[in-house]
Amino acid sequence: MTTETRFDPDTALGNVQNELSDIIETFVHLGVQVHDFQGTEEAKLGLANNINKVVSELEKLSDKPDLKSIAIPLDIINYVEDGRNPDIYTREFVEVVRKLNQYLNGKSLALQNFRNTLGAAIKQEFPELADQVDDIKARTDLDDKK
Repeated sequence: MTTETRFDPDTALGNVQNELSDIIETFVHLGVQVHDFQGTEEAKLGLANNINKVVSELEKLSDKPDLKSIAIPLDIINYVEDGRNPDIYTREFVEVVRKLNQYLNGKSLALQNFRNTLGAAIKQEFPELADQVDDIKARTDLDDKK
């Protein structure tokens, strides 16, 4: 099962996606024509028309100002140039971000527990610092800042 990301056709990415789909479709037709090429004048004319269509579609796509404003990370370009699927890159990227998020969340909870334990120990040993410990705890409590 393949999942294809669809962009809103009214956006720059959606417009580019539609034009690339048209170019790919023209390449498929061109491949069929080359495979079934008979050598007749009509076949030569049809082949030339499709080649010209591809060239004009690529020129039209390269002249789009919308395309110049789209920033594509170099990692993704290299990934695609290596013949790999960018959807897999996205899935791997999300997985790495999820793992990093879990790690940082665990670290945050550990520091919060350490703060509470240290604060309780300081309050027990130095009761006169209880107000300062409570103030620090209130200012560093992540639950209130969400």
